[in-house]
Amino acid sequence: MSRSTPLSNLPNIKNKQTKNSYDENENQLVKEILQEIDTGKNTQEEAPLSEQEMAQQQAMTQQQAMAQQQAMAQQQAMTQQQAMENSNHMQEQEMMHNQMLENANMASNESTSLVTTIMDLIKQPLLVALVAIVVSVPALSSTIENAIKSKASLVSYATFIILLIKGIIAGGLYFGINKSL
Repeated sequence: MSRSTPLSNLPNIKNKQTKNSYDENENQLVKEILQEIDTGKNTQEEAPLSEQEMAQQQAMTQQQAMAQQQAMAQQQAMTQQQAMENSNHMQEQEMMHNQMLENANMASNESTSLVTTIMDLIKQPLLVALVAIVVSVPALSSTIENAIKSKASLVSYATFIILLIKGIIAGGLYFGINKSL
């Protein structure tokens, strides 16, 4: 069987009236088909979903909402965990920095206290040595001896008086220098 249309079945092109009526019939048929297609689409869109389909859609919507909530909760938990880790890390660094500063201060204090301790230990003997040198100067002894020899009654006690005057001078120097330091 052939699917071709014989020429005799075709409309007569020569006759214009038949042609116009044929075109009108064809246009009418096309319009009806288009209307049926349009009404079919509208009825499908307007047709309410069955209860089972609605329940499935609601279940899917709920599942999607729960999945989104879980994802948000996980993201918040991860953000909080990262913030806690960063905070802990910053606290550790701050503690290490403070400890290093304390160690540096202690080392500085130890060296300062060591120098201070040595100075305190040496200060007193240096002061005594300085006073002893000043008192031992022969010019001081000769000056005191000349002052004593000017009085005849004190000449016999000159050695004791010279020592007593040198002791008073040494005590005064020691007291004065010690108070000033």
